[in-house]
Amino acid sequence: MATSTQTHDDSLPALKLVQSSRWVWRLANALLVMLLLSIVAMIFVPWQQSARGAGQVIAYAPQERQQMVTAPIKGIVAEIMPDLREGSPVKKGDLILEMEPAAADLVNQLEGALRDLDAKAETAQTKVEVYGRNVVDYTEAKNAAVSAADQLVEAAKAKWDAKRKLVPGYEAKRLQAQLNLERQQKLFDEGLQSEKELEKLKKDLDVAESDLQSVKLDVEAAQGELEAKKNERVQKEREAQTKVDYAKAMQQEALGQVATANKERRDVNIKLSELQRMKIKAPRDGTLYRVQVFEQGQMLKEGDPLFTIVPATTQRAVELWISGNDVPLVHTADHVRLQFEGWPAVQFAGWPSVAVGTFGGTVASVDATDDGLGNFRVLVVPDADAENAWPDETYLRQGVQANGWVMLNQVPLGYEIWRQLNGFPPTAADRKVKSKDAAKPKIKLPK
Repeated sequence: MATSTQTHDDSLPALKLVQSSRWVWRLANALLVMLLLSIVAMIFVPWQQSARGAGQVIAYAPQERQQMVTAPIKGIVAEIMPDLREGSPVKKGDLILEMEPAAADLVNQLEGALRDLDAKAETAQTKVEVYGRNVVDYTEAKNAAVSAADQLVEAAKAKWDAKRKLVPGYEAKRLQAQLNLERQQKLFDEGLQSEKELEKLKKDLDVAESDLQSVKLDVEAAQGELEAKKNERVQKEREAQTKVDYAKAMQQEALGQVATANKERRDVNIKLSELQRMKIKAPRDGTLYRVQVFEQGQMLKEGDPLFTIVPATTQRAVELWISGNDVPLVHTADHVRLQFEGWPAVQFAGWPSVAVGTFGGTVASVDATDDGLGNFRVLVVPDADAENAWPDETYLRQGVQANGWVMLNQVPLGYEIWRQLNGFPPTAADRKVKSKDAAKPKIKLPK
């Protein structure tokens, strides 16, 4: 072969000038072998898929996160505790600053107004009681007056009935006198009766007629008296009812005055209770982070910021923001590897077993909606495994930046390269969906 090459070189001197050297051929052969081995390896070498996100350390319980305390009411800063500075630790109930009302001597004025309202309410209540008794008295007087009027009406009716019953008797007497006169008149015409006797019968008829008319007049008078008694009863009942209605109206008016006085008292009591909140205390154990009030006499209105406190944390978490392309495959209780800012780490995305300086975590929850930009918040809490314990709270404070990788499926390396080149999301095949009971990690609630 060497002779052939030599002959070849002698016959073709130009080819000799462009011929590759021996070590280049060896390198090309080695690269070819490595390429073939890589293709084969991509079929069998496993790759751990992950959903990457970035975020920061926070307190897991919302009430343990950074809190801003605002002014409860309008007022003036009276005193700021001189021994407190930004960064000072505070306990729940520690006095931070004290306010006072903007109006001079407001508390005494409100207390005086409260005493006046108490007297007003007491006077109105007395009116209620007095008019209540008046209602009872007037009602009883009305019942007595109506009862007396009813008796007078019954007496007038009885009198009218008695007079009315006399009329038939007087009518019969008149009729008898008239018949007697007619019989005696016939006898007189025949000459059997004297004129004197006839005149006497005429007189008896006139008397009977007069008596009948008198009785009828008595009946009409009794009937008129009955109607008058009925009208008098109605009038007395109306007059008595007017007094009862007036007393009831005055009682209702007094009740309205009592209600108004009580409402004004409640308003004053509310203002006094607001003034009792002028001492601003720390809501929780923690660290004083920012103080927005700098001097005494500073005017504040309701809702103005006073100071910010970072509560002591019983359980920390990491909020990771993960793309909506990957979040459908993130489930509660999925394992997460975390890299904290300030802690050197080397993370191999596909081979978490060889990562250095990362910490383990568990997905506690996934938000139901995004932040408006297509990213979803995932809360990660520490693993129960003590070997993956996070750094102490002294070093890992709220706000420390963090990177996280939510562990998904294991797939062949070649499939992962193909997926990345095509921009497909991680595969959801053969994922074990955990039950709700097993998915939720145990959360330590704050005291």
